[in-house]
Amino acid sequence: MSYRRPRSGIIATIDGREYEANSYPREGALTLVSRETENPDPTLFVEQDGQWLGTVPVARCERLAEVTTVADHLGHTCQVISIAEDGTTGLYYLGDDMAAMPRDGFVQTDAGTWAKTVHIGELMRYRELHRDLLFDAWVRGGATS
Repeated sequence: MSYRRPRSGIIATIDGREYEANSYPREGALTLVSRETENPDPTLFVEQDGQWLGTVPVARCERLAEVTTVADHLGHTCQVISIAEDGTTGLYYLGDDMAAMPRDGFVQTDAGTWAKTVHIGELMRYRELHRDLLFDAWVRGGATS
């Protein structure tokens, strides 16, 4: 799988490969989506509306995580929402200190949402946060080995 930069959303690992999902699991199933030109796995995907879609039981997932890419800019933790080929990077502020946002060049786009565009070289501590979506079920069911 090739990823858009930055990675964000629901990522499922099935048979050792990572696939993007289009939403959280519903009724024990997960819909995978791929925008690749070739079918990434004919046993999982069918073409629909110009993309590859596949529905799998959540139990088939070796791993299921919600991924958010974050970085620090001017001491503020921000979600990285886009990275262009030239290094231009879109940010959303994730903190509570709204008073500092105008001073540090962020623009309010919606109530409570502050955005800024910077060069990727201005970022510190670029990282992905992974929230394990199977953890609660694992705890309820215990370890299976």
